[in-house]
Amino acid sequence: MNSVSVYNNRELSWLDFNERVLMQAADETVPLCERLKFLAIHSANLDEFFMIRVAGLKDLISAGYKEKDISGFSPSEALNKISIRVHKQDEKSASIFNALASELIKLKIFIFPLEPFDMEILDEIFDTEISPVITPVMISEIEKIPFIFNLKLCFFVELEIENKVYDALIILPENVKKVYKIKKSKKSYYFTPENIIERYIDKIFPGYAVKDYFLFRVTRNADLPIKHEDVEDLLSAIEENISARKWSNIVRVEINREISNVLTNKIKYYLRINGDYEDEDFYITNRPLNLSFLFNIKEESRGLYYKPFKPAIPDYLKNKSIFDIAKKKDILLFRPCNDFKIISKWIAEAGNDKNVLSIKMTLYRTDKNSKIVEALANAALKGKHVCAVVELKARFDEEKNVKWAKKLEEAGCIVTYGFSDKKIHAKIFLATRKEEGKIVRYAHISTGNYNEYTANIYTDIDYITAEEEACSEISNMFNYMTGYSDIFKWSRIKLAPVNLRRTLAELFDFEISEAKAGRRAEIIIKVNSVFDAEITDKIYAASSAGVLVKMIIRGICSIKPGIKDLSENIEVKSIIGRFLEHARIYYFYNAGNEKVFISTADLMTRNLDKRIELFFEIKDPESKKKLMDIIECNINDDLKSWLLKEDKYTFNTREDSKFNCQERICNKFCGEK
Repeated sequence: MNSVSVYNNRELSWLDFNERVLMQAADETVPLCERLKFLAIHSANLDEFFMIRVAGLKDLISAGYKEKDISGFSPSEALNKISIRVHKQDEKSASIFNALASELIKLKIFIFPLEPFDMEILDEIFDTEISPVITPVMISEIEKIPFIFNLKLCFFVELEIENKVYDALIILPENVKKVYKIKKSKKSYYFTPENIIERYIDKIFPGYAVKDYFLFRVTRNADLPIKHEDVEDLLSAIEENISARKWSNIVRVEINREISNVLTNKIKYYLRINGDYEDEDFYITNRPLNLSFLFNIKEESRGLYYKPFKPAIPDYLKNKSIFDIAKKKDILLFRPCNDFKIISKWIAEAGNDKNVLSIKMTLYRTDKNSKIVEALANAALKGKHVCAVVELKARFDEEKNVKWAKKLEEAGCIVTYGFSDKKIHAKIFLATRKEEGKIVRYAHISTGNYNEYTANIYTDIDYITAEEEACSEISNMFNYMTGYSDIFKWSRIKLAPVNLRRTLAELFDFEISEAKAGRRAEIIIKVNSVFDAEITDKIYAASSAGVLVKMIIRGICSIKPGIKDLSENIEVKSIIGRFLEHARIYYFYNAGNEKVFISTADLMTRNLDKRIELFFEIKDPESKKKLMDIIECNINDDLKSWLLKEDKYTFNTREDSKFNCQERICNKFCGEK
């Protein structure tokens, strides 16, 4: 493409996605306490965005990098536009928070109540739980400001005594509750530690007059890459990286209210913020700085929450061995509609099965109390050959993965860490079993993590097969990841960065040739994100040739649909609902011989070139039909869909809208016999 204007900017597109999350908090059709959670999710998403994406752009500026990206923005131009967007989103977030708090008051639920309240209860909480664990620090030329860690809440307090002004700091400790709930006279009152401290701030500094104060927190750079050429011990390098992250540069300062120029200059001085870090990195929120406490708002009224949801086990799998079923037919499950315990119990069954000889598995993001990791360790302790390929570089899960890796090694598992310069993002499990004197392999391929917690809130595909060719290539894939060999013929599976980009190009090109010949050509892609110039250009080429391209893209999208003579045949929608859309499904009409694939790969440069990803065609007719039904439901959704036209998303506001794809899919899979 000659013009950079045909690509959406990555960071701004992501901010569009996060605004769609924020708008769920404003959606009156969403139960009230669920709206609070969306507000908290939006805030947490933004924290990570600053720690990684904004930090990365600042690093480029510091390095003198001025080149423009495919959307036409230099790093400094992108940062400027990001700041404008985020300031607007902060204002919207504060407005929504205050509106929701007002709605809760009508239900006798009070967040930070201003009405008369029995202070004796708060006195006790402050005196027994908060005051003993806080340490006010006076700041002077001798006592410099203590180091403030990433996202730590702090009070800056200006004090006066005998006509002299002093500055002090209160850093909130982590070993206090996130929220205190007081139930009285059928009313619920919620207080955060910072809210309680604010009420008692005079008591913390006896003898001083409190002139002014404010709450703030800093966000630090967490985008600290490992220098691959220097890595000899990846485990040690990751541990060093985790430690270094705590002491990194500040990329954002948040303050909970408007403050004077005098106080602004003071906090800049103490935090040593100057130059490029003066104005655009300061955010006045006018709402609680840390909204994670909203996850802890717990009320008994069912009407404040989504209807209870219980993941189902299909009748044909109840009280049955997965091995017995899978040797007869492939199994396709859809999270969270189908219970992920089917998978975790099968892995445990493999560990206890006397006929299972070996177990191999990738681990990317696991649960804090992972039963799957426990099952792998148990299998090794029982003498089975267990190989775990642990991805230590999974962002913000590095520390947890280091811990699991050491636990598995102690149990006797063979633990490898893949590649220093590539993340292993594929999710696969392979059990080798001896049956009637023959070796039989069973594979599990998934679009989602082996994580018991996120399995209840993310949509994903789980696929189990005993197909010989597929299992053989999965076995080869493990050998590739553990460094045994990289010379394999890949027929049944496609692999990034080996041949996935080429495979996608061939699939696109066939549809293009069909359209140019005047025959039906259609592509449907459901992924999390699209951001790659080569792929975007190929999709534009397909549209220009007459291929109908339908895309369900939850997050980042570099494509601009609806541009005349370029992208008029492209439809892009984003579905934001109760569950986080995470499954990746690819469909190609293929001259009537329809092909459907599941994958861990998004259409991002990082996925295609810098990660180990799996792309697998579903050939089993029954499973293929289920995937087609999921795709159709996504396309038909008109209740939770946002439609993209060039660089603008609009929410479907038709009064006759009635199709919620998440509800329809769950009803279908929960009722499966």
